[in-house]
Amino acid sequence: MGGMAREEPGSRLAETIKRRVAQGIVAAMRRDREALRKLSERGIIDEAWLADPAADPWELLRRLQHRAREIRENPSLLTDLGVSSVDVLCCQSRAVAPRTLPVGPDLTVVFTDLEGFTPFTRREGDESASRLLGEHYAAVDDLVAGRGGRVVKRLGDGHLLTFPQPRAAVLAGLDLLDASPEPLRLRVGGHAGKVVALGEDVLGDVVNVASRLVGAASGGHSLVTTEVRDRAGRLPGVVFGEPQALALKGIDEPLPACEVRRG
Repeated sequence: MGGMAREEPGSRLAETIKRRVAQGIVAAMRRDREALRKLSERGIIDEAWLADPAADPWELLRRLQHRAREIRENPSLLTDLGVSSVDVLCCQSRAVAPRTLPVGPDLTVVFTDLEGFTPFTRREGDESASRLLGEHYAAVDDLVAGRGGRVVKRLGDGHLLTFPQPRAAVLAGLDLLDASPEPLRLRVGGHAGKVVALGEDVLGDVVNVASRLVGAASGGHSLVTTEVRDRAGRLPGVVFGEPQALALKGIDEPLPACEVRRG
């Protein structure tokens, strides 16, 4: 039609996600003066820019992404805002979006999160938090690779992982619980199904459900949907608890999920 450039659906989706992240971070900064002061002292942002109602949230996201290493080494820069580094670091991909968003492959998606990381960082300081995260990252890399999985991205104090085999995902989740970095406890959430591939990233309903499920788990516990349980089947030394219908934020219907433990 008239030679007009056509925006691809993958590009629109990625841009929408990033804009919402940027807007959320700007809103959080405007609420928390002390956190804003810390970022101002480091030259990441200034109050005059933030006070401008016409300020473009994209500019803030670009600044934060250029300081990604500093954010990783100083977790409290964002945790004071109630904004996880996941909100910034997950938007760093520079991969070109494909012309179409293929649905598939069929994967088990696992999210992890360290319970109590924010108070730990405030209590022990950035240096201790960074050291703990470095050791945790190395342990996760080894355990996931050993089960045939892939670390899609590191999300501050958590991870987004994928596994071709649901049995491997269940076992890896238990391995990761056993390797929780003291004094913190890991929590795990998993769901299975077809995902949307966007470069090296994965998106879609399966990913969203898994991310919500990890938030429903307590430290030291793994929750999986009954879809994962049914696909994994019987596993020696593994016990699936009784399913419960969980009401999760952003999920329309209660979700049947169960705890996984060694037995």
